[in-house]
Amino acid sequence: MNLTIASVEAIALAAPFEQLYGSLEAVPSWLLTPASSHRVLPRLGQYTTLIRIRTVDGVEGIGEAYGLPEPRVTATVVGRLLAPMLVGRDAGASEALWELMFQAQAGAGRTGGFYLEAISGIDLALWDLRGKAAGQPVHRLLGGPVRTAVPVYASPVPFLPSPEESVHRALSFVDDGFHAVKLKLGRGEATDLAHAAAVAGAIDGRAALHVDLNCAYDVKTAIRLGHALDHLGVRWLEEPLATDDVAGLAEVRAAVRIPVVTGESEFIRYGYRDFLLARAADVVMPNLTRAGGITEARRIAALCSAFHVDVSPHGVGSAIGLAAALQFAAATPNVPIYEYNRLPNPLRDDLAAPPSLVDGALVVPDAPGLGVTIDEDLVARYEVFRA
Repeated sequence: MNLTIASVEAIALAAPFEQLYGSLEAVPSWLLTPASSHRVLPRLGQYTTLIRIRTVDGVEGIGEAYGLPEPRVTATVVGRLLAPMLVGRDAGASEALWELMFQAQAGAGRTGGFYLEAISGIDLALWDLRGKAAGQPVHRLLGGPVRTAVPVYASPVPFLPSPEESVHRALSFVDDGFHAVKLKLGRGEATDLAHAAAVAGAIDGRAALHVDLNCAYDVKTAIRLGHALDHLGVRWLEEPLATDDVAGLAEVRAAVRIPVVTGESEFIRYGYRDFLLARAADVVMPNLTRAGGITEARRIAALCSAFHVDVSPHGVGSAIGLAAALQFAAATPNVPIYEYNRLPNPLRDDLAAPPSLVDGALVVPDAPGLGVTIDEDLVARYEVFRA
């Protein structure tokens, strides 16, 4: 089979909450600001950049580049910078193509941001294409499976007005079959502890409680809050500090007993290396749609394994990114759990058939490639730009 690349296309998709709810006034406030990181730039919808790569023989791969906050930017990077490099090259040469794209801008310092997100989407499309060409799911190409279902936690219980409402949302996840739930914190210690205590008490014995501070605090506050949360039985302390405060995070990790989690805002192995060398994290969270795709995620996981650190992919994105994360997790020993985002998102829930949740775990798709078939009518409905 000839795997020469004939075309690379990027399609920006946007599902505004205003459209989903009928008007902006009807959108609940917790959806516009589900976490402290959205206070400056409210979340107005769900976005992604779909990548479509075809070979001269007609084999097609579908990938996803991270779409927040504006998918047209990533699509433009793909169409104007990366696609011309790839047409005519061998889609099977994954390492060579990744290095070609990365090195084209590494000398200019563009080793993150929209450029890496564009590379990530292309990389996922290439893995999907190669799996389809081989008639195998991607996890088989990666040497898996080490598991056929991936444990997940429901995310998030957002910034709801009262502890009682947080309890209600958390219990709805438990009733749906989740064994772990993530609560968003970062509204001040008193408010955080009121919500955490209520949720912890309600789900005790039924599900584990994770918390995500979304970079809300300084070192002293994070340590103080970490001790209080430890007494509540919290098992996961995510992003208590600014994303670049490696030394501060190491200080927090040394002072608290709860596992410290970070890394959803990092891009490639070099950023994770700094956290690992500083002993600043127990778990890191690369998002495959922005952190270099599956090719780079494998490198990050291997690096983490040398430090006995786990990898738990960040779970914000569409059905394609979800499928890619499950394929990666199925073949990677140090992935104990995955974030299954449950905010309203037709690009995740309707773009392709969702995976089955069985006993707190998502069943890994076993069809060739990433294992999903996208709904072209839905693509047409939410398309806002093509490059």
